[in-house]
Amino acid sequence: MRKGVVIIYMDDLIFPAKDEKEGLEKLKEVLEVASKYGLEMKFKKCQFLRRKVEFLGHVVENGTIRPSIAKTIAVKKFLVPTTVKQVQRFLGLTGYFRKFILAYSQIAKPLSDLTRKDNPFMFEPQMEAFEKLKKLLTESPVLSIFQQGKTTELNTDASQQGYGAFLLQEAEDGKLHPVQYMSQKTTPVEEKYSSYELVVLAVVNALKKFRTYLLGYHFKIITDCSAFQKTMDKKDLVTRIARWALLLEEYDYEIVHRSGQRMQHVDALSRYPVTIITSDTLTARLQRAQQEDENIQHLKSLIGTDNARLLL
Repeated sequence: MRKGVVIIYMDDLIFPAKDEKEGLEKLKEVLEVASKYGLEMKFKKCQFLRRKVEFLGHVVENGTIRPSIAKTIAVKKFLVPTTVKQVQRFLGLTGYFRKFILAYSQIAKPLSDLTRKDNPFMFEPQMEAFEKLKKLLTESPVLSIFQQGKTTELNTDASQQGYGAFLLQEAEDGKLHPVQYMSQKTTPVEEKYSSYELVVLAVVNALKKFRTYLLGYHFKIITDCSAFQKTMDKKDLVTRIARWALLLEEYDYEIVHRSGQRMQHVDALSRYPVTIITSDTLTARLQRAQQEDENIQHLKSLIGTDNARLLL
């Protein structure tokens, strides 16, 4: 594990390799260590030299990672919540794959707000967010696996509503591909920060999130805030910014400024637009109405297909 040969989770092991030769070498090393310390393996559950493997709810294949089919089906079949606990279950299921979704926190905000104490349970306004998350996760989102030594960019954005970032790496096709997304709602205190402070906050929290990827490697921080680079070069900083600046010193980075017009792909991280998905929302409303209709539920029980969808 210290050598980076295997990745361990509980009693599951996985060891990645570039080719068959490296895979056999790692397999030999793992088996020798297991034999030395008396560790037993259930070979019926083992898979060797596979190009595609499912691990912890993810499918890893050809340098990419995506949610497993079983998980996407679970999201797709999730019924419209009628209680706070059901909302929490849905957020738990989708939140596990938030790294695949651009601006997850902003999209899920109406749902997470619904779980607060003393909030009346009225799901109608949250239907759009519910359908949006289901749609995004069932469209088979794909991320690239981080590779050391590749050109790496950290894109960030922030507003009073929230902030976020995503990590990009250059792939074999010469294009930048997403490795992981992150987003976060602003707290009541953070909402009072200036726009510049929010940008720095987004960068700092992104570095904390992606620390295992970025520490010790050169990368670019892409931002549309021209004041960010100028301020990082100053000696006299306000206390909050100075504290954040210290955190940045342990990283090897360069700041690249791009105009707002060239950063529109990042804006969704902090400014999730309110869109109207007429067909999806209407369908969801019809489904909910059918679920609450006693006559329809009685027909379902007679037919014997509890999960059937009846079209009006």
